[in-house]
Amino acid sequence: MKKLGFLLLLGSAVPAVAADLPASVSAPKADEAVYDWSGLYAGALVGYGIGASGAEGEASSFDGSAPDDRADVDPEGFLGGAVAGYNWQFKQFVYGLEAEVGYLGANDDFYWPDGNDYFGDVEYGAYGSLAARFGVAFDKSLFTAKAGAILADVDYGYGDLDGSSTSFYADSSASVFGGDARLGILVGASFERVIQDGWMARVGYSYANFGSHTEFDTGGSSYKISDDLHMVHVGLTKQF
Repeated sequence: MKKLGFLLLLGSAVPAVAADLPASVSAPKADEAVYDWSGLYAGALVGYGIGASGAEGEASSFDGSAPDDRADVDPEGFLGGAVAGYNWQFKQFVYGLEAEVGYLGANDDFYWPDGNDYFGDVEYGAYGSLAARFGVAFDKSLFTAKAGAILADVDYGYGDLDGSSTSFYADSSASVFGGDARLGILVGASFERVIQDGWMARVGYSYANFGSHTEFDTGGSSYKISDDLHMVHVGLTKQF
């Protein structure tokens, strides 16, 4: 009887003790992003670009002065600009649109290389881009990839030189010059991290390919001109 009374007493005490315990808190699911990346953001970025540009001609291009009938230059330089975009988020997945405007300082030129009387010159300028982004968030870290279009000012000149290696000028009948806004494809990737609520630091890479186009000198010779650019950047953005 004493044992039965003890068991009854213990049984009545368990619910009372359980009622005093704090409610259990379920752990966040592994696939659930804690930080909300959705909304408008804007900021600035700086970086560096390295590219490859060139002109490939026919036998009569460059007035025959360029070995292999081509000229290649390797533009490089600093870049800077403003960035703005909008994100939507579904669980861990973040997607959106992003625009950039800025200036590309990449340039390169050569004149009279290795005793050959020809030249090449390329210089980038203002640019703008628009890209779609898709990424995966891990709380306050975000990895994204992007693809879109870029429009950039690209000035160029390729052709034959007259004169001497110390005093020369472009042969207007065997040279091409241009300064057009070039449209190209843009792909890239970035990593972003929230450093303070509403402020994000980022590091990224972009590749721009402007394809090729054909120009003719006044003598009727053709030049196939191509440009592409690799860019890395760091930036700071504010979420609104």
